[in-house]
Amino acid sequence: MKRALVLVTMIGCNSALDQRLATVDEPRVLAITTEPPEITPGASVTLTALLAGPTGPRSSSPTWSLCTAPKPPTEDNAVADGCLADAVTDLGTTSTLAVTIPSDACRTYGPDVASTGFRPRDPDATGGYYQPVRAAVPTLGLAFGFARITCNLANASGEVAQAYKTMYVANSNPSLTGLMIDGVPDHATTRVTTDHDVTLTTGWPATAVEAFLYFDPDSSQLVTRHEAMRVSWFATRGDVAVDASAVAEDDPTSTVATTWHTPSQPGPAWIWLVLRDSRGGIATATFAITVE
Repeated sequence: MKRALVLVTMIGCNSALDQRLATVDEPRVLAITTEPPEITPGASVTLTALLAGPTGPRSSSPTWSLCTAPKPPTEDNAVADGCLADAVTDLGTTSTLAVTIPSDACRTYGPDVASTGFRPRDPDATGGYYQPVRAAVPTLGLAFGFARITCNLANASGEVAQAYKTMYVANSNPSLTGLMIDGVPDHATTRVTTDHDVTLTTGWPATAVEAFLYFDPDSSQLVTRHEAMRVSWFATRGDVAVDASAVAEDDPTSTVATTWHTPSQPGPAWIWLVLRDSRGGIATATFAITVE
């Protein structure tokens, strides 16, 4: 069973073991985007899956579901075991889907609790909570995306909680500035030579790195932070030097680069970029390259 854990790939480094994640040598789900990436429970988001294979983009329509099982603290997976089985609400089969996030999502996946006898769930490193969504794609297995949900603060004073509720701004999806190959914009670099090292560069506008309000549990105060950014590189052929390139939240850098050793044989190749900000926002881009 294959799983594209979109949130996990932003927070931690993937362990490729004996498989390079940057090499698309079999059909895969590279990302699941939600638009907008953060909403209040009861609002709607649009889900889209980025599907890829060794010959380029794929057009299969996923069967979408909303996970309904909360993840116990004792489970290490990004979603509860029930989300891998039947603890889901079926949403239909389509390439792009608009879905309403349940109004009780902050209770199931956030800090709200049914009674004072339960401890609030822990947020991620940016203070966020997420509603998991499942995409079942023919021949690809299961993939998961995560819609960030805006919830009230837990363990904060009434004054701080009210200030957070009033001033917090929900996340927006970032955007990519394109792809440069050896410093030349992508519209002029659809052709590369075989068996050659080239530099791939991409970036994002300064506005893509958003400031956000964060409750610091150590000081019990609100602080302002900025999003970290991470680009995952994918190619059907050749060899990409790294699977992903990251920029920390205190780093003003707005571009990242890696080396792509082009295929030894001529023919078509595809490159995908997946940009993730640390609050769950995603941008993707697809490029067709001719190797000659």
